[in-house]
Amino acid sequence: MSVIVVWRDRAIHEAQDAFDWYEAKSQGLGERLLAELDVHVDALVQRPTGYPKWRGMYMKINLQRFPYIVVFRVLKNTVIIFSVFHNKRDPHRWGRPH
Repeated sequence: MSVIVVWRDRAIHEAQDAFDWYEAKSQGLGERLLAELDVHVDALVQRPTGYPKWRGMYMKINLQRFPYIVVFRVLKNTVIIFSVFHNKRDPHRWGRPH
């Protein structure tokens, strides 16, 4: 079964903001963040239901080298990525994805 990955605008903006912040801190660090994000999304495509539940109907991936959580849902053969959320932020402020 082929899995489609859909990035919500919010997740794209959050990933871009994180990239920009890390690149400003050290050239190449933002690229390393995106590379790790790609590895986890590729693994998600291979095993979309193998991740822990988070806040009810969502699931999450914890990045290993960066303090971010990828929040997503699996609907049939589609993975919808809602957020790339910094894990030091208050999850109650995160609210429901748009």
